[in-house]
Amino acid sequence: MNKEIKTVYRYDSGGSGFKKAAIFLITLSALLAIFGVFWILSLTE
Repeated sequence: MNKEIKTVYRYDSGGSGFKKAAIFLITLSALLAIFGVFWILSLTE
């Protein structure tokens, strides 16, 4: 059990992969929100 935990920590040092994925997903959701606002505004015209 301890060997498996050490392996997980070795490949995810500092959670840098998680931070990159989180920033990417937040950016993607912001772009989708902006697109959604313009799409809704175009339907009301």
